[in-house]
Amino acid sequence: MRGLFFLSALPLAGLSNAELASAEQESANQDPIKQEPRYYTWVDAQGIMHNTLITPQNIPKEISQETSPLAAKPVFDQDEFPSEEAYQQNQKDQLEAHKPFFTWTDAQGIIRSEVKPDVVVDFVAEEIVYDAVFAPPFRLPSYVMEGQCCENYADAFSAIAKFNGSASYLVDDTLFPFQTQSGNVAAAYFVLPELSAKEIILLKAYKLPEQSSFEVIALDKAFQPLYLGSELDGLFIEQTWKDLAYKQLMLEISDTEIAYLVVFMRSNVASAGKPALTDYRLSVMRDQLLD
Repeated sequence: MRGLFFLSALPLAGLSNAELASAEQESANQDPIKQEPRYYTWVDAQGIMHNTLITPQNIPKEISQETSPLAAKPVFDQDEFPSEEAYQQNQKDQLEAHKPFFTWTDAQGIIRSEVKPDVVVDFVAEEIVYDAVFAPPFRLPSYVMEGQCCENYADAFSAIAKFNGSASYLVDDTLFPFQTQSGNVAAAYFVLPELSAKEIILLKAYKLPEQSSFEVIALDKAFQPLYLGSELDGLFIEQTWKDLAYKQLMLEISDTEIAYLVVFMRSNVASAGKPALTDYRLSVMRDQLLD
């Protein structure tokens, strides 16, 4: 406002045009906004604050109104903003350079760290192979089914595996030893209520050596034997980052008269006489068999 005051104090009527223009120029030069220096504040990568003087050299030139803003050259460095393809490739390179790993404890108690493997699942339509099939054509002979077997073990069947469910049993030779021709063995006793016409029974045995096999006896509601699966090797599943090692057996059951299962494990080492094993855990999982 000082410039305007200066102009208003002059006797404008007595000035020539040249003198009037000179007075207006002097008033403009005395504009405090144009005379005071200006700064802009910014923070660098280390978090330090800076105040930089604004000079004509660092003021961007005004873009002509006739020039399209899209045609103007960007004020940022395009190399700092990679394309989508370059970004995806960079992410892939980072994963290759820094692969995830998992830590686990082996059977000897040693903590191990290994790179998590790249798992690629191929879905291939293959026929499922069962370790044993319990269906009416494969029942035991009638003289075996009519003999005395397992009525005395009625109180041992405490693990109930419902349909689409599971049950586990801690096998211990101090509880309900099962009598066989070669002597008493530690066994697991499972109840299979309301068995459907076709089911898959998955057995898992933990804390067992690879050289071991399953012995499975299926009983009816009167505790009479219907089926016997002997020396069934199953599969041995190695320990991984998410599960312990275990032996696995898959049964196909197509007989609704089956009500109970008696399961025990034997060692396959011939030099040891294939003794029955103890101190392990058995689990049963039931699922529907789809044609």
